[in-house]
Amino acid sequence: MGPSSLTALAEQLLNDSRLLDSYNEANGLEPVSFDHESFVDLLEDIEDHRKNVINIAQDLKRLAQGPRDLLFETLNTFNDLANFHFIYHHKIPQYIPLGDISYAELAVATGLDEILLRRMLHHAMIYRTIAESNEGRIQHSIASRMLKEDSEAMDAAGFLLEELFMVGAMEKYPNSGEPNETGFNMAFNTSRPFYLKLEATPKGLMVDVGGGHGAVSMALAKATTHMNFVVQDLPNTATQGEKLLPTSLQGRVSFMAHDFFEEQPVKCADVYFLRYILHNWSDKYARRILKSLIPALKDSSRIVCYEFLPGDRPTTLWTEKQPLNMNMIQAIGWNSIERTASDWKRLFSSVDKRLRFLGTRTPPGCSVSLIKAEFHLGANGATTQ
Repeated sequence: MGPSSLTALAEQLLNDSRLLDSYNEANGLEPVSFDHESFVDLLEDIEDHRKNVINIAQDLKRLAQGPRDLLFETLNTFNDLANFHFIYHHKIPQYIPLGDISYAELAVATGLDEILLRRMLHHAMIYRTIAESNEGRIQHSIASRMLKEDSEAMDAAGFLLEELFMVGAMEKYPNSGEPNETGFNMAFNTSRPFYLKLEATPKGLMVDVGGGHGAVSMALAKATTHMNFVVQDLPNTATQGEKLLPTSLQGRVSFMAHDFFEEQPVKCADVYFLRYILHNWSDKYARRILKSLIPALKDSSRIVCYEFLPGDRPTTLWTEKQPLNMNMIQAIGWNSIERTASDWKRLFSSVDKRLRFLGTRTPPGCSVSLIKAEFHLGANGATTQ
C-alpha cells in the first residue's frame, strides 16, 4: 500500500457507510445505534456494503495499530474472555433492570464487591457489552439486553465459556482425534462423547441423518410437494421430534431412532443429508459415519452436508472469520475440524472411490455452505471398489 492507503481506505469506508445510511433512511428505519439492533435481513447488495464496512474498518484499525499494538491486542484477548466469563457466571445482565441501576445497588443484588464490580463493568463497556448513563448509572446496551431477554443467548455464552473452552484438554490429550478427549469431557468429568452424553419412490426421499427434532425436514416438507423425509437421531431425540411433528406433515415426515455409526437402514434414498454433523468428528470418525451410508446408496444417491466452509487460502476479511472461529471451537471442543473444499474432496475419496465430490455452494448472504458428493456404481451395476 502506498502512503495514502489510510485515506483511500477511509474514502471507501465513507462511501459504503453513506449507502447504508441511505438504505435506512429510504426504508424508514432508525439510524444505527448501540441501543437497538440494526441491519437485520438485508438484501444481498446491502449486505455486501455492510460487510465492506466491517472489513475496511478492521483493516484501517490494523494499519493504525501497527504490528506491535496488533500483537499486544491479540495477546490480551484472554482478558476479554475472562471479563465476559465474570459477567456470565454472576448473571449480571439479569440483575440490570430495563431502566438503570447504581453500582452500589447492583453490588447488593449480585452479592459482589462494588469496586470489583465497577472494574469488571468498565472493562465490558469498552466493547459496549454493557453501558453507563451520563449520570454514572449502569444500563443495558443492546448486547446485554439480549443476554437478559434471550435465555438461549445466555446459555450459548455459558456453553462456550464454561463447558467448551478448556485449552487444558489439548495438553492432556495432545494430537487427539477422539471425540471423548475434549474440553467438554474435562468440564463434565465424563468419558462419553458430547452427543452421547446429551442423549443419558414416486416421491423423492431424503434421509435427515442426525436431524434432531426435524426442523430442516419440516421446513423442506412445507416448501415442497414431491419429497418425503425420514429424520434420524438417537432414541430420546427421535421420540421428542415425533411429538412435535405437526399433523399436516405426518404423511411426509417420519422419525426413526438410529445411531449414524451403524449401517444405514433406509436404502436407496435420493439424498442423505447431514447438517452440522461431520464437523463434530475427526476424519477417523467422519469416515466411519460416511462408510455406514455406503451399503444403502443407489446409483446417483447424493450425500449433502451443510457446514461452515473455511477457504483453502487464508483471509484477512473480518466478515469471513466465523468459519475460522468455528474451526478453533471444533479443535478445542471436539478434536474435530471445519473442512475446506479440498479437505472434503479428500475425505469422500478416502471413504469410497465411487463417491464423486461434486463441489460446494455457498448461497448468497449465507455463512454456511452445501457440500455435495454423488455415488456411482461401477460398470453394469458392479459394487466393487
